[in-house]
Amino acid sequence: MIKNIPNKYTQKMLLTTIDEHFHGTYDFFYLPIDFKNKCNVGYAFINMTQPIHIIPLVERLNNKKWERFNSEKICSISYARIQGRSALISHFQNSSLMHEDKRCRPILFVLEGSAATGEQESFPGSAGAGGSGTLPTVRPSPADDAASTGAPAPSVVAGGPGGEA
Repeated sequence: MIKNIPNKYTQKMLLTTIDEHFHGTYDFFYLPIDFKNKCNVGYAFINMTQPIHIIPLVERLNNKKWERFNSEKICSISYARIQGRSALISHFQNSSLMHEDKRCRPILFVLEGSAATGEQESFPGSAGAGGSGTLPTVRPSPADDAASTGAPAPSVVAGGPGGEA
């Protein structure tokens, strides 16, 4: 989890910042938006594909000031309550936010198999989100495998000042 994100950061801005050093190391990203105020709520969820990818993320962002908007907020990285790609998909796929603007929804990235590009992929549909009503089978990610072996889960949350975990 990424916390204390300046509220002016958009999903695109934050992804650009993260991708400077971490493109291809995460398969899920979500920056919650306050729809009334049209700004982020100060934290984001990111699922690193391997526990080893967490260390460079923490070293690069944790306890550092944000570069944009002359913000005084200090980034904080912590573990999120929900861990692993499949658990995150299950949590969000039937959420009402999946009916909101695509720029406000969680994002999945292709990082497995022959199509592993790090590019965005479609979020699995649900009966309530205009899907067929049949939910796709979600393959466990390497992160889920790590969690089942007792290794630390790779989902982290990072946010800006004022954000909460």
